[in-house]
Amino acid sequence: MIVIERRFEVRLISPDALRQYMKFRHYTIRGLAARVGCSHSLIGFLAKGTRRTCGPEIATAIASALDCPVESLFVARTSNVQREVGRLEAVR
Repeated sequence: MIVIERRFEVRLISPDALRQYMKFRHYTIRGLAARVGCSHSLIGFLAKGTRRTCGPEIATAIASALDCPVESLFVARTSNVQREVGRLEAVR
């Protein structure tokens, strides 16, 4: 059985903008990660452009730590995710 779920996530507008805000506020990748409460690899991947999405809570925490509006760094988006599940999982 195929189950379709909606996933809400936010997408980084520009890795360059994130790096500029970090530079302006004198944050390193590890320093921002410690302030936000997430892994430093997530911040590093976002800053490098390797990763473009994260959860809305993380995006809000990043914008709050950098003292900027969330909309200046991230845009919200909804996506549909399909996955195949067995009959027992579909009943739950």
